[in-house]
Amino acid sequence: MPPADAGGDAAVPRKTSGPSARERRSQHKRQAVLDGARCEFLQHGYAATSMDRVAAAAGVSKATVYGHFADKQALFRALTEAMVGERLSELFGASPQQALPAEPAAALRELAARCLECRHSQPQFLDFLRLVIAESERFPELAKTFLAQLERTGVGQVAALFEAITGAAEAELRARLFMGALVHLILMQDLLHGREVAPVDREAYAELLVRLVSAPPGTPG
Repeated sequence: MPPADAGGDAAVPRKTSGPSARERRSQHKRQAVLDGARCEFLQHGYAATSMDRVAAAAGVSKATVYGHFADKQALFRALTEAMVGERLSELFGASPQQALPAEPAAALRELAARCLECRHSQPQFLDFLRLVIAESERFPELAKTFLAQLERTGVGQVAALFEAITGAAEAELRARLFMGALVHLILMQDLLHGREVAPVDREAYAELLVRLVSAPPGTPG
């Protein structure tokens, strides 16, 4: 007879937690489709990319692609969410070792520095940003998807840092000024290849930006 436990009942095997083998295969294929879509969209643009090309690049069937994504727009939306999520995880720290400093002003300085390193740390994200801008006139929904993802995740986290310094009244406006100034420099120097035309000390730029935008309300300009 099988051994009984202390209460006299036979031991019952515990159910294992986590995804099943089938779920893991499905997740793996979904990621393969996203990786294939990333290559195709960046290489050929949105209009010229087909679900057939994505399937070939991913090494899966066309039915598998459609099994995960209803159409090309849904696939692009999922890729946008993934790429923006990856970028924000890098900026805000995906692990305790990568976390921003606890002091809000220091966190803003570090955040600005990480943003301005994107040419070296996230070249694919810059390529993706070029794609969104290039296709936005013909496909405005692509740009809206990109901006909506940033709005949902990025603005609130930056605003929280400013709120800790200056209070809640202008925190969101300060966050938008801060982010806009960083985007301006990235657009001018990285996307438009203007580093030689408009050279800027990025470290000094980030330091002054944080000091100006986090100044207490009523501080003389």
